[in-house]
Formats: sequence, structure tokens, C-alpha cells
Amino acid sequence: MKNAVNKTISGIIEIARGMATIMKHFFRPSITLEYPEKKPDLPPRFRGRLALLTNSDGTDACIGCKSCVKVCPCVDLIQIETSKDPETKKIVVEQFTIDIGRCIFCGNCTEICPKNAIVSTDEFELADYSRESLVFDKKALTLDPEKSQRLRDKKEKEVK
Repeated sequence: MKNAVNKTISGIIEIARGMATIMKHFFRPSITLEYPEKKPDLPPRFRGRLALLTNSDGTDACIGCKSCVKVCPCVDLIQIETSKDPETKKIVVEQFTIDIGRCIFCGNCTEICPKNAIVSTDEFELADYSRESLVFDKKALTLDPEKSQRLRDKKEKEVK
């Protein structure tokens, strides 16, 4: 008999604790977003879609050093083909492709780049129906000079 009374009392106490938790959260504002209509506020160092920056004159900021290829933990994720310009003797990036479908968004490529030519953007809606459309070439990755400057300014604010 004593055991049944103890179980009943402990059950009532647990129900009261549960109701107290419910009442505590009842008056707080909800934190759930109605996603497609309301976009989330992303943290400043969010790592989204990768992009290549351009200089203010419209030329590529990438110098073709391939350090991003070497530091990437996913093998053959970033592919760069370069050639040497016979007139200026500089290395020119002919092809730059990234398979976003296989990318783990670690940010190693953006941190290692000596010219800060590759950056993470705030774009996170990257879903698609085919894997081939997730392979971005140089044209799809390259941003115009205005967007490039905005991302550079944003990155400088993060560092400070």
C-alpha cells in the first residue's frame, strides 16, 4: 500500500514539473521560422556557396596557385587548369570548377587562398534535381566587381 502511494505522489510531482515547464515556455516568443516566407538571420561567418572574386577592373583575382586544391579534404572537388600567357608571362586560369554537391563547406579553401580570391557567400539554397547542375564552372562561380567588393568589405569587417 505504501509503495502505491509513493508512486502516485511521484507521478503527481512529475506531472506538475512538466506543466511548470509548459507554462514557462508558453509565454516566450516562438523561435520557429516559417522558412520559405521568412529567411533566417545568418551568422557573419556563415559558409555558403563558394564564389570567385574579381578585381575592380574585372580581371580574375585567382592567380592559379592551386593551394585550394591541395588543402581541400575532398579529393578532386576543385579542379583548376592554368596556362602561361606568352606576352605577359603570367599564369592564366583557363578552367576553375567546383562540385558543390560533394563540398562539405569546411572553408579551408577560403582561408588558404593568398589573394582571397575564393570566398563563401550567404547563399544556402543549393538543392537541385541533378548532380551535373551542382558542378559550377568558372563562369558560374565568378562574381562581378561590385559584388566582389561588397564581399571583400564584409570579410574585412569580420576580421576586425
